[in-house]
Amino acid sequence: MEQYEIDHLATVRAAAPESVVLLASDGSFPLAAPGKIALFGAGARRTVKGGTGSGDVNSRHVVTVEEGLENAGFEITTKAWLDAYDEVANANHVAFVADLKKQAKAAGVPAIIFGMGAVEPAPAYDLPLEGEGEAAVYVLSRDSGEGNDRKPQAGDVLLTDSEVRDIKALASRFERFLLVLNVGGVVDLTPVADLPNILLLSQLGAITGDVFADVLLGKAYPSGRLSTTWAAWGSYPDAGDFGDPDDTHYTEGVYVGYRYLDSVGKEPIFPFGHGLGYTTFEIGEAAIAVEGGEIALTTSVTNTGSRVGKEVVQVYVSVPAGDLDQPFQALAAFAKTEELAAGASQELTLRFDLTDLASYDAAKVATVLEAGDYVVRVGSSSRATKVAGVLTLG
Repeated sequence: MEQYEIDHLATVRAAAPESVVLLASDGSFPLAAPGKIALFGAGARRTVKGGTGSGDVNSRHVVTVEEGLENAGFEITTKAWLDAYDEVANANHVAFVADLKKQAKAAGVPAIIFGMGAVEPAPAYDLPLEGEGEAAVYVLSRDSGEGNDRKPQAGDVLLTDSEVRDIKALASRFERFLLVLNVGGVVDLTPVADLPNILLLSQLGAITGDVFADVLLGKAYPSGRLSTTWAAWGSYPDAGDFGDPDDTHYTEGVYVGYRYLDSVGKEPIFPFGHGLGYTTFEIGEAAIAVEGGEIALTTSVTNTGSRVGKEVVQVYVSVPAGDLDQPFQALAAFAKTEELAAGASQELTLRFDLTDLASYDAAKVATVLEAGDYVVRVGSSSRATKVAGVLTLG
């Protein structure tokens, strides 16, 4: 391996935890030291490093979660389960490819064209959950990429019965259990949303497994925040309109993602901007200043926990609904703190232009700022904010 490759992987390993999102935590993690661990799930040995098609890259080697844990000194006690799952997954892949070829032949097109971007759903399985350890980890993975929409079916957007059964069983059996999401998009976690520990690892490239081991042991800490709302599939009434290959109808209007859920008051599983850490933070009172056409919001962030970490401060604005339809609120600015030790504080100033709050009026063929009150909120997610001030535009 060339030196530039070594340097590149080191950079990725250092930066990747910034995008790992701790969705739920009861304080059971990180672990103090490597030891025996029970490892399950499709992504344990078949870790997905990234998207398909143009979202894929060639790597000399991909460090799986299994390999990353072993590199860190863990003893994996579930090799028999992982071997058995390999057999199930291999058989499922053979059947999946055979079915694609059959459909392509019936349609009279080459199989490679017919199957371009096709997503292979996670298989059903029934394997004994044998293995002990200080903790258990279940790695849920999904393939996705260009050329094909995700589908609301088991093994894709939805969980399989096998996954739900095993995740719940492990959560009941182990005092320390972590659900790890090795995915590139939202999965409907409704059946397991009440788990105490959930980590969105995502798909971090060639050393995904090493990064996970670093986070699990607290050598690194998760400080990412959700850039997508995680909600039940049924929470998106317009999702069925996305499948027309000829026309895009935009029936959702301005109500996309959190803008819709926040406006109608539907509770997501995890809100836009959400993310925890191995420590806790308090965002102080905010001061707002108007400097020409720029809005500046200044606040302080204090690490109120016992470990180092970073917080992401987010500013949302509710625009008055006059002639134009407006969502309840929209993100206007965000900033991440520097690494804060326990008890340390940092002052942050977040800035955004007043014109960022403008909307396009088709009737006037112009971008406009409507008169009224602009409510500015600050917090740590779209559902965890407090009013910082009100700007009135006459």
